Amino acid sequence: MRDIFRTRQIRLTPVLMTAVFALASLKAAGLWLNFSSAGAEEAIPPAPASFTERAVAASVTSERLLEQLAARKDELDAREADLDTRESVLEAAELRLDASIKALQQEKEAISLAETSRSKARSGEIGRLSDAYEKMKARDAARVFEVLDEDILIPVAAGMRTISLAAVLAEMAPEKAKALTVELANREAATPPAAEVKQ
Repeated sequence: MRDIFRTRQIRLTPVLMTAVFALASLKAAGLWLNFSSAGAEEAIPPAPASFTERAVAASVTSERLLEQLAARKDELDAREADLDTRESVLEAAELRLDASIKALQQEKEAISLAETSRSKARSGEIGRLSDAYEKMKARDAARVFEVLDEDILIPVAAGMRTISLAAVLAEMAPEKAKALTVELANREAATPPAAEVKQ
């Protein structure tokens, strides 16, 4: 029994020795690391206070600059949106103006056509009246001419043939014939050269 115990002691001794040696090595390594880190800390001097202050100041300046840039961007975005809105309003106003101009142009053309139609109709009516007075006896036509309003008398007389009008003027009172002759002469002077007088 003692032999077995001794044999185990002998076998455990190298294991224990190796463990003790490993612990001692680790302990020594730990001391060396502590010593090295302490030396390193002593070797690196602490940062001067002015450097820290400068870093803080630079950080604050950067933040302010970023804030100013963001504010400027917001301002430019707002201006751009305002310009877009104004451009849209101007485009809408331009479209409304174009539509109004087209409507006015169409209305003007419609009025012009209506006036042309009215003028043609009046000319046709005046022409028919002139023909009617030409067919009347000169004395009867002269009596009617002496009482007609000038705005009807002048165009009707101007539309008559010269021979028929001369016969009617000869039957009219001299003062009335003179007044009608002056009005017809003034009208003839105001008539464009392209107009033709019935012979």
